[in-house]
Amino acid sequence: MKKTSKFLKSIALFTLLLPNLILAENERISVGAPPEQVEILDDFDSEETSECLDSTRTGFFHSYPPIYYPASSHWIMKISALGDSLEIENGAVFEFDPWDGQKALYWKAQTPITITQNRTWFSKYSYRIIEQSTGESIPANLKLGPFENSEYTHFLAIIDRNQGAVALTNNLSLSICPDDEKAFATWHEGQAIIIGINSGWQSKTYNLILINVNKNNFVRAKQF
Repeated sequence: MKKTSKFLKSIALFTLLLPNLILAENERISVGAPPEQVEILDDFDSEETSECLDSTRTGFFHSYPPIYYPASSHWIMKISALGDSLEIENGAVFEFDPWDGQKALYWKAQTPITITQNRTWFSKYSYRIIEQSTGESIPANLKLGPFENSEYTHFLAIIDRNQGAVALTNNLSLSICPDDEKAFATWHEGQAIIIGINSGWQSKTYNLILINVNKNNFVRAKQF
């Protein structure tokens, strides 16, 4: 119980410290670049911890009347005029081949999308964007990271390497697929995460993917 309590307290403090990491309004997190170091302290007020944990969330409400979406859901904010990139709700930008992107020219802002890994062999694109209303999909790469100060941007709060688990600043705790240990070993607290859906191997057990913006890689995971 003490270990669990300390784990939750650390999540709460990280969430409290997060606003101090913001350097400027709408500043994006660089893809493949290390974040600033964040120090997690052990001692802080328990009432403050409880209040902080109550304010976090594992999903979000979007549109009116309100519709609840899990944290793995995303939606389109902008599509480039050339149809070669799109921006999602947290400010992250995914780029794709203009030929494939002709589909995206017909997609609309505020449309829900799913982000998953691209399973096409020998493709230069790591991910696939799926437009949920039509089922159309486009291979894509992460070009620009999300905004640091977006309420939809999540960070690694705690990493437990012994248990192969992480906790995010949206109060989501996840177990990492052991087969992805090599990529997971390079991860550190404070790095930004985009949550997607696992459409590949072991998807029945590890139904999510966690895209590490700072490392520009991903692992499979499941919530616990």
